[in-house]
Amino acid sequence: MNGFLLRLRLFAKLWCTSIYLPIIMLLIPIVAMILYNSGVYTIETFSSMIYEKAAPLWLIFIFQWCFAVDVDSKFVRVLCTYPMKKSQFLLERWLFSLLIFGGLISIVTVVLMPIGGSVLWNGFVFTIPVYIAMSGFIIFGTMIGNHSLGGLLAGIFFWSFSLLGGALLRDLNVILLVYTNVYHFVTGVGGLPLSENVWILYNRLFYFGFGIFFMTAAILRFNRKNWTE
Repeated sequence: MNGFLLRLRLFAKLWCTSIYLPIIMLLIPIVAMILYNSGVYTIETFSSMIYEKAAPLWLIFIFQWCFAVDVDSKFVRVLCTYPMKKSQFLLERWLFSLLIFGGLISIVTVVLMPIGGSVLWNGFVFTIPVYIAMSGFIIFGTMIGNHSLGGLLAGIFFWSFSLLGGALLRDLNVILLVYTNVYHFVTGVGGLPLSENVWILYNRLFYFGFGIFFMTAAILRFNRKNWTE
């Protein structure tokens, strides 16, 4: 555990000295305030744009950066010579990335609470399974491409399809908060009973399982490759 905490501290220090930090830190709050101050969006649409449309882009670039540190520099070859399980490398980078993303999006949520209220937290928690799905797909793309660019392209594909494939996905649609009945169900404000909204729970379980599936596939791919060659 001490080794993990040490690596976490080093990774956090590296992140804080990266150009990604100020860019990503300012991007979403600025965009969110511009959109909301335009007066066009309801709270449902506003939550959807932040957590289902903008935040996934944030996640893509954070994961791409985290894996670029080791994979693109080929430092992963050195890491794999240490007495550690190869799966530990992927799981740690996955956790580091999620901690960075979760911490930043939590800060953004706190900043936006005067605009959207505490119900924004419900939208954030509701979208976590989608973040898990996207992160697993990004890591799988990274392992297939042996480069963080593979993960970047996989993430952009996932994000683009989630925006454009609603008619095809139907009950498996990623973008749900924009619908009033879903938003009411998520926030607990009125809406239909659970028996008529159970498809929403299945939707979230599907994306959670999707992420675990591709994360497992990425680990298997990583374990089969000899990174020390």
